[in-house]
Amino acid sequence: MGSILMKNKKQILVTGCSGLVGTHLVHKLLNKGYSVVGIDLKLSSSLPIDENFIFDKMDLRDADDVSVLFDHYKFDGVINAFGIKGSPIRAKESPLDFLEPSIKVNTNIIENSHKHNSWLVFMSSVGVYEPAEVFVEDTVWKTLPSPNDWFPSWSKRIPELYLEAFKVQHKYEKFTIVRPANIFGEYDNFGEGATVIGATCRKVYDATDEIEAWGDGTPTRDFIYAGDVADGCIKCLENELHITTNLGSGEEISIKRMIETVAKVSDKEIKINWDTSKPNGDMRRKMSTKVQEKFGLLPKLGFEEGIRNTYKYYEQNR
Repeated sequence: MGSILMKNKKQILVTGCSGLVGTHLVHKLLNKGYSVVGIDLKLSSSLPIDENFIFDKMDLRDADDVSVLFDHYKFDGVINAFGIKGSPIRAKESPLDFLEPSIKVNTNIIENSHKHNSWLVFMSSVGVYEPAEVFVEDTVWKTLPSPNDWFPSWSKRIPELYLEAFKVQHKYEKFTIVRPANIFGEYDNFGEGATVIGATCRKVYDATDEIEAWGDGTPTRDFIYAGDVADGCIKCLENELHITTNLGSGEEISIKRMIETVAKVSDKEIKINWDTSKPNGDMRRKMSTKVQEKFGLLPKLGFEEGIRNTYKYYEQNR
C-alpha cells in the first residue's frame, strides 16, 4: 500500500487505471489538481510519474484488500473503469471469465463506496442493451440482452442492479452510472482482440497499398473518443450527478467512413477492398444523447480528430 497522498487535495480512486479510459482519467484528474490512486493488475508505461499519483497492483476481487484500500486512503470519489475485455467467442466459451471478476470486483467497490460515503461513477457498457437502432437509458430493464452479448451484458447489468439495491435498502444515492458507446483512442489494444478501430489502425499502418474490409461498409456505429468518456465521468463526479446516462457521440458513423478516416489520417493512398461475402453485422447502433445533452456531457472532440490522435499514437508506440 502506497503512502498517503497530499491531504490538501481531493483523493480519487481510479480502477482499471492502465486501460483505455483509465489512463485518460489519471492524466486528466492530475491536470485538474486531484490526487489519484490507480489500481490495476499491471502498470502501464503510459501512466504518469507524478507526486500526486500512486499506483497499486491489486486484485480487486479480494474483499479484505479492497476494504484496507478504502480505509487507508479515505477516497473523496471513485471512478470505476474496471472491465473485462474479450471476444464474442471467449464470452461464449468462457463466460465465467466475464462474470466472476466483474461481480466480485464491483460488489467490493460498491460496498466500500457506500461504507465511506464516497461518490462513485460506475462505468457500465453499451453491451447492457438489447439489439436496437437507438439505445435509450430507461429501456434496459424492460428487455433482455442479445444472446451474443449475454454473459458480458450481465457482468455489467448485475452491478447496476446492485447499486439500485443499495439505493432501495440503504438510501445510497451517491453514484452515477455511465454507459459508453464504442470507445476508441490512445492507449487502446491494437493487437489480438482489438476493437474495430484499433484493428483498422494496425491494418492501415501495415498496408502498402490496399486493405480488405468485411461487408459493404454501410452499417453505422456510435464511436466515442476515450478522452471524452473520461471528461464525462469526471464531470459526473464533480457535479455529483445521480443519473444513469449514455456516453455516446450523438452521431452515426458508417464503417466505410471510419476506415476511410483512418486511411486519410495515415497520409497513405490506401485502396479498400470490400468483401461482401462477409457479414455486415447489425445495420445500426446509436446511443440516445438526450440525457447527455441535458447535463452537458456531449463529447467535445470531433471524430476525425480523435481518429488522428489514435492513429498517431499507434504510429509512435506500436
